[in-house]
Amino acid sequence: MKRSIKGLVVILVIVMSFVAVQSVCAETVTGTIDEISTQPNKIVVDVEGVLTEISGVRYKYLCNQYTICLDEGDTVNIEYYDYECSDGTILHKACKITVDDVTIALRDCQ
Repeated sequence: MKRSIKGLVVILVIVMSFVAVQSVCAETVTGTIDEISTQPNKIVVDVEGVLTEISGVRYKYLCNQYTICLDEGDTVNIEYYDYECSDGTILHKACKITVDDVTIALRDCQ
């Protein structure tokens, strides 16, 4: 009996983790860069007057590794996911950025 319950719990945990992973999806924002900050690494994208703050865009890394040196006014397409911090705040965390038809993967989209 104990083995049956243990097996059922293991299967339930596997199914629940699969459902949790599937429910998270990336979103996309396309607009012009309104602001760039390296402390912390984030940019603010203006989408027709609506400002969206995206974290995790390492400005210096993109410029040094890929010669994509972002500047205010540049048009970008950023794929991001929502990340919940330990204090409960939600950040939009960049996972892919496209500038001038060049796409760079910054991290896995969770």
